[in-house]
Amino acid sequence: MLSYNDLGTGNPVVLIHGLGSKKEAWLPQHDLANRYRLIIPDMRGHGETVINEDLTVKNFALDIINLLEYLNIPSAFICGLSLGGIVAQELYKQRPDMVKGLILSNTTSYIPSILGNSIINNIYRLLQKGNQELIEQIVTTGLYDKVYKEEARNAFYIRDTYIEAAKAPIGLNYFSVLPAIRKPVLLIGSTHDKVTPSSNIYLMKSFIRHSQTVLLENTGHLSNIEKKDLFNQHVSDFIATCASSCYEQTVG
Repeated sequence: MLSYNDLGTGNPVVLIHGLGSKKEAWLPQHDLANRYRLIIPDMRGHGETVINEDLTVKNFALDIINLLEYLNIPSAFICGLSLGGIVAQELYKQRPDMVKGLILSNTTSYIPSILGNSIINNIYRLLQKGNQELIEQIVTTGLYDKVYKEEARNAFYIRDTYIEAAKAPIGLNYFSVLPAIRKPVLLIGSTHDKVTPSSNIYLMKSFIRHSQTVLLENTGHLSNIEKKDLFNQHVSDFIATCASSCYEQTVG
């Protein structure tokens, strides 16, 4: 079973963290528990979750499906950032009936093998200098406004499963899944995202039938931390719109 937080009441919202991160990365979103029920897991190989083997995107998604079933939650809004956004796409692929809507933030639908392997090689070099050196690089690259460095550092926990988890999404391509999505989608990007440039969300949008985009100005990859209030407002507005429209129904 995944380690997780279960906060608030109301429409369930699952928050899926990124690579090397943990459920505490979503502390800036805890205010949303005043309106919604937040389910915030540590994915396998991350945070306090003790499951360390078979780190694949398919299993990341399946674990969350199993958690929702354990909690007797038949469907929820699924919000994922970075790797979490890829996992959210896989979750929809496996169980579209469990998804009320998708919020895909600072993410992509495809990491080419050449690019992915280059990233892995860089990670190996940084890890030789120690976990803290890797975290500093992640934070420096992930933020536009460096005033949030300490908060960003606290969002990451580098375990010996990091490399395997980093390899999990490489080569996977969800562009064939996007046209089949029949639930509303909110795509969040940032003007200064060096990890998943905002061009990704516009490319993804062109494949998705029911989608809207938000571009956060002067913001880096860790948008939920840098622009906490705006991020939360966009999530709330999206859920409110879905709740008052026919988007919740599967389009035949």
